[in-house]
Amino acid sequence: MIAKQTIEAIAREQLQGTGLSLVEVSVSDDNDIEVTIAREGGGVSIDDCVALSRFIESKLDRDREDFSLMVGSAGI
Repeated sequence: MIAKQTIEAIAREQLQGTGLSLVEVSVSDDNDIEVTIAREGGGVSIDDCVALSRFIESKLDRDREDFSLMVGSAGI
């Protein structure tokens, strides 16, 4: 199982200096990963979610451990 702390660290690395913040990360026993982000005052775009999703995927190895990943905005 992929550790929640691993995903949090990867996400924080990408979000640093973007005005976005990490709200929540959950990882199920089946490696279903859900990441929720927010921007103060709203305004999280689809591009923000896609960029974070691609960054997280680039840091994980599907050959070692399969996973599904969903990145979304708080409140949507």
